[in-house]
Amino acid sequence: MTTRNMSIFRLGGWAALASGLVSAVGFVCLALMYALFAAGSASAALAFGWVNDVLAVVNGLLMLPVTVAVHALLRSQRPTASRLTLMIGIGANLAIVVLQSLLVIGTLTFQQEIGPVLVAFLFLAAWFVTTGYLGSSSRLLPNGIRMSVLAITYVAYPIWAFWLGRHLLNRAAVPVSSLSAGAEREERGLPAGATR
Repeated sequence: MTTRNMSIFRLGGWAALASGLVSAVGFVCLALMYALFAAGSASAALAFGWVNDVLAVVNGLLMLPVTVAVHALLRSQRPTASRLTLMIGIGANLAIVVLQSLLVIGTLTFQQEIGPVLVAFLFLAAWFVTTGYLGSSSRLLPNGIRMSVLAITYVAYPIWAFWLGRHLLNRAAVPVSSLSAGAEREERGLPAGATR
């Protein structure tokens, strides 16, 4: 592991924790929106819905360093699959950010935005499942599949985000001075026992 990877893990870890918090607040706003609609207070309901839409933009931006950090974690074991998954994750999150931003500023109506954003969420769900599988199979993210299913449910997304954030921050906490020469060789793509 290099100091660059440790910085990526640290940024991704804190972004995942922030994403979990933002998502939890967004879920509360969404629940309040439906409750207020049921109570007949449409104007207040729409205000909470707007806040939820803004938080979806923030969450999509926070997910960008998370996808990069997960790729940095998984690429040593499955480089091709991890690279493909990275592109899916970044593409899905950018699409969500753009579509939700257009909804927030009023360029798109909810009816115009909902179809494309659901497609983007399907790609994001594919990212969750694929990274969960890669993490579980490589043992770099234990219980990765189970946790990725939680993320897809939206309600339990904060649990996944806090779990992933903790794993990434634990990776970042390894002191550079304790890194073995074998690990450094592996990072450069050399076999553990290779010499120059």
